[in-house]
Amino acid sequence: MEHWHERYRRSRSLFAMLLILLVALALTGCSDDDNDRVTDTPATGGEQSDDDTTNDTEAANAFTLAVLPDTQKYSRYSPERFDAQTRWIANNYQAEKIAFTMHLGDVVDLADSPQEWTAAMQSLSVLNDNPQTPYSVLAGNHDVLQSWQYDTERDLAAEPYLDYFSPDQQAARFSTFQGADPTGFGSYHIFQGAERQYLVLALDWRTAFATIDWAQSVLDAHPNMPTILTTHQLLNIGAGDEGDTNAIFTDHGLRLWQGLIYDNDQIFLTINGHHHGEASMIAKNRYGRDVFMEVVDYQSGFWGGNGMLQLITFDTDNDMLRFRSFSPWAAAIPQAERGPEDEVERWNFSVPMDFDERFAGLNQNALPASAGNIDGTEAYWILDEDHQVTGANGNPAFIDASGNGNTMQLTGLAPGSGDESEYFRVVDDAPAFGHARGSARFTPNGGYSGYYLRSDAPGLTFDEAASGNGGYLPQYTIEAVVRLPRDWSADAYDWAGVLNHLRNVSDICNFHNLDCSGGDTAPGLNISSLAEMQWVTVSQNGKMEDAWSWELDRERWYHVALVNDGEYLRMYVNGQQTMRSAQAVKQGLLAAPGRPWSIGMNGTENDPGNLFFGDIAEVRINSRVLEPAEWLYSQ
Repeated sequence: MEHWHERYRRSRSLFAMLLILLVALALTGCSDDDNDRVTDTPATGGEQSDDDTTNDTEAANAFTLAVLPDTQKYSRYSPERFDAQTRWIANNYQAEKIAFTMHLGDVVDLADSPQEWTAAMQSLSVLNDNPQTPYSVLAGNHDVLQSWQYDTERDLAAEPYLDYFSPDQQAARFSTFQGADPTGFGSYHIFQGAERQYLVLALDWRTAFATIDWAQSVLDAHPNMPTILTTHQLLNIGAGDEGDTNAIFTDHGLRLWQGLIYDNDQIFLTINGHHHGEASMIAKNRYGRDVFMEVVDYQSGFWGGNGMLQLITFDTDNDMLRFRSFSPWAAAIPQAERGPEDEVERWNFSVPMDFDERFAGLNQNALPASAGNIDGTEAYWILDEDHQVTGANGNPAFIDASGNGNTMQLTGLAPGSGDESEYFRVVDDAPAFGHARGSARFTPNGGYSGYYLRSDAPGLTFDEAASGNGGYLPQYTIEAVVRLPRDWSADAYDWAGVLNHLRNVSDICNFHNLDCSGGDTAPGLNISSLAEMQWVTVSQNGKMEDAWSWELDRERWYHVALVNDGEYLRMYVNGQQTMRSAQAVKQGLLAAPGRPWSIGMNGTENDPGNLFFGDIAEVRINSRVLEPAEWLYSQ
């Protein structure tokens, strides 16, 4: 009697032959009508008309990376879709100029299932058999026996992943493989892409500090080589309606950002899976340069993703990174026979990147470290020239001196036809206290026309609240250093924002399942119609009374400290506690992780307005109660 394994292998081989035939038919056309023709190598990124058959990779120096996110459902339930992905790469690596392929982990669904590993390795065999189709791989949480363990804590002899992807096995397959960390779960490759060599760091699902140290040693040995970091979990997808830009750090991702990515200028691109969907983020490293980060994972979709992979084209002639998610499986189905779930392409977008400039002078001219980045600092903005960079939108931006990546970017609000400097500029005027050597001067035309600073705040996720959602600071000290000009008037500039979370009270109450509501932004530090400081928050125990200062003098620098010990909130202005604070119990602070914050504007994402008029030198958010000697006012 034929064993079921033999029937499985034979039927799978027949299916693969049928798949190749379908792809061939798709490439040559299924009818005489050009509009019915299916092409499985459309342009990498952007829209393509029926008459436009030019691939971005036809540019002289362009090349493409293929990304295989979370194939676990294919290995368990649909290996033919995994086959479709790898065979497409094997059949198209020359036409698409695919220089390298990167697997993001969760190769299988059940780490202790030999059948799944056999299926996965059969799919990958078409790449293993060709030295021109190298790939990197890493372990996701489904690829290890105990997902909560860090890589250094595992019984290496018992881990199935190492039976298939040991350093020796990877080295034997591809010359791009350069080495692995002592556990074998972390590895690195070097590949040639057009005129440059690139390094790929493939890090484990749970990377121990010792492995991060190993990764740092690899970067130290290759200080001038552009580097792509792949790992299974780094970014998550935030709640809300921001679409493909709404990415937030996970706890493990923040560990990698702070411990590796931020300090190493070589790392310009990170890619991870694990969290279902797609999102991206651009953050600034300590050198003021962009790091593009994305999360992509289609396993929760139709048939575990229906064969969707991702292609990233390095269009170096036109200074663009072009992204496109593409399903070889769906592309091989004649157009007339595709169902509504058989999506061929999605998530097409491009990111400008001047490759020569980005890769020149790596790890040089780091922005100065600030003495104000003390223990517990969640975000810290110093609005002077020393901390100013060019933002992803081309406007001035200010790096987050905490190292948590919460870059503030200048954003226009109906600025009119005047020059930007009429509304915003960095000046040398600085207070006698604090660490800033200058300040940002906001000069809007009334409260609704001008500029403010906005951050998508990837690092401001905070702790888990009683609701089960993130965004909770049990204790905090928030500081701002501001000055109102002589001609400040309430008629035009009252209720303007100094520091605001772009969600209102009702948003925060609903997000954390509290019985409260209100239209004010929360948290929000604002200037009232009487030139007072107002602090609006929602706490773990609901929306309580706001805190207020006295009227502020014009042309005088003020330091405002908002200190919450978990029970009471006290406001201090220039070291003195204000009268209207500590009136009611306020158990910490609640926010919505992954939602923007602003400096210089009091409003929400959908209703921005109330622009600040005056100078702001520093803003700092800290997750503990700071002693007065630690305040910016004492420095």
